[in-house]
Amino acid sequence: MNKNILQVVCVGLLFLVTSCTGSKSTQSDRVPPADAVGSVGGEFVTYDELRDNFVAGSITQESTEDDLVEFLPIYLDYRAKILDAKQAGYYENESIESEFQLYAKQASYAYWMDQVIKPLKFQEFKSRYDQEIKSRHILISLPPAPSPSDTAAAYERILEAREKLINGEDYSEVDAQFSTKRNGRTMGGELPWLTVGTTVAPFENVLFELEIGEISAPVRTQFGYHIIELLDKRERQPDRRVYHVYVRPNSNPSKIEDAYKALQMGGQWEDVVREFSEDTPSVQNEGYIGWINNGSRYNPDFVDTLMNLDPNEPFTKPITTNYGQHIFKVDSVRTFKTEEARDEYLMDILKESDAFQESNSFALEFLKTRFNAKDNKDAYTDFKAYINQIDSTLYSELSVPAELGSTQVFTFLEDSFTVADYVDYLNNTRANESTPFYSDNWFNRFKDAKIDERLVEITIEQFPEFKPQVNSYKEGLVVYQINEDSVWSTATIDTAILMDRYLNNLENYRYEKRFHYYMITSSRDTTLDRAIAFVEAGNHPDSLHANEFKVGVTADSTGAFRGEPFTLLDEMEEGTISERFEYGNRKAHFYLVEVLPARTMTFDEAFHRLASEYQPIREENWLNRLRKTYNIEAYPMKVRELYQQKE
Repeated sequence: MNKNILQVVCVGLLFLVTSCTGSKSTQSDRVPPADAVGSVGGEFVTYDELRDNFVAGSITQESTEDDLVEFLPIYLDYRAKILDAKQAGYYENESIESEFQLYAKQASYAYWMDQVIKPLKFQEFKSRYDQEIKSRHILISLPPAPSPSDTAAAYERILEAREKLINGEDYSEVDAQFSTKRNGRTMGGELPWLTVGTTVAPFENVLFELEIGEISAPVRTQFGYHIIELLDKRERQPDRRVYHVYVRPNSNPSKIEDAYKALQMGGQWEDVVREFSEDTPSVQNEGYIGWINNGSRYNPDFVDTLMNLDPNEPFTKPITTNYGQHIFKVDSVRTFKTEEARDEYLMDILKESDAFQESNSFALEFLKTRFNAKDNKDAYTDFKAYINQIDSTLYSELSVPAELGSTQVFTFLEDSFTVADYVDYLNNTRANESTPFYSDNWFNRFKDAKIDERLVEITIEQFPEFKPQVNSYKEGLVVYQINEDSVWSTATIDTAILMDRYLNNLENYRYEKRFHYYMITSSRDTTLDRAIAFVEAGNHPDSLHANEFKVGVTADSTGAFRGEPFTLLDEMEEGTISERFEYGNRKAHFYLVEVLPARTMTFDEAFHRLASEYQPIREENWLNRLRKTYNIEAYPMKVRELYQQKE
């Protein structure tokens, strides 16, 4: 079997369903179980194991009787390689272990994302999609990196506002008194009708859980602290695809009427758009302004106007909005032919929303919520107070009093982490920074790092079926490496064997007629013309770069290259230049220096050819040793018998 086939086998076996080292019986019993199709190293291989591993490595996910019979010796050899790798210590190899750990970590993130997070988020998104929500809120804003005192003050203030609303005080008065002002206007207030995916996730998650008339507890978002009151719910209005002819408020007032008359007279919509519309971006697309729904990023009154248009009318009369004057056309209303098509559309919308991100950090936030990760805010506040009162100290030299250091600051599942653990983390990650410069983000990264360290273990605990997947990847790594060392690597080959083959077959290792030539290339004809004229004038190709010709110049005399365009050299005389040809998407010429006589390669020159020729022999010798060492036995007729019974 050549190297490529072996690589395919290895890759195909990376995600095996069953462990290659599992066994239900031993060969010492001498009576194979009824479903045994072979044995390796005293372990029987069952029909189901063979079939599952074939399917796991197959593109088609199907197997014929002949497929399984052909796969049987390959799989038994694979099992023998695993046993040999274990005995040789490959499972303890540091580079293999390092690569395995990287894979297992990323595979764990992917498993949570694909098997848990994405399905849950999709079902949540789908259940909310058919609703539209009307709400109002009070907002006390916070800067991007607020101090603990600012955060605490905002929290106390939002609680006070909530208490007033619950006690029946007028909403507008509470909003005016408590919400942050921007440009003289409150940042709270009544919101337009919202749909899923149109606001930030923490706000949306609370909003969709409220009952009509209910006031939420304080909600922290990237904007600050909110309290939300749900005013109403209704069935979602379907999206509609809208086009318009647009005229600015300060334009000729008769222009929109002229456009309307043109349409009434039978003018083509796209022609009228090109002639009259002043919305330059949409003019290029027949006036298209997008799929509109109650989550669209337009003025709420404008959206209400569009959502109340009659989709059966070919176009509207002129309508004035806060943007200007329009003639609208509703091209279509969104519908779905099948539930599958609807799900596909919703998944695309979900992926673009704030509610879902296919990232490790998003997965970590999900895990914190799922497993109720908790901060000890008092311990964290005490730690910050301690570092604020000490002189400037590098984090590599930072220590804390024993009592503070032993205080629990973060818990996740059964693990708890102390202030001392956090200080160790800072020692390692912020060694050259000093205590006056501190960021709360570092504590978040510390928590993420601690969950990340345990992620593979957690994934296996939660999903036992995940363990064979990661184990099989490690098996693939060790089999690849033992193949590399035993068959493919020239560093481990016995050069004495190659030398013997070389000396006994010198006639096979010769350079035939060879050419010492230069190839001069350029992407520009004029540049290449000047370079060739320079050589034709008697200058050597080696001096082209010295004279600042921006061309490629390569020389060769090995005779290693064959086929077009190198056949041109056969027709040339020494000291001449070839006709122009294309090579590697560039224009090129040969300059032939001399024709060299045939000669025998040196051993070094022939080494890679010798190694390549010897590789199949080397592989077969190794496999024969494995088959003998591990007493491989194959029962192909049993495969056929069981296939007829089971398939």
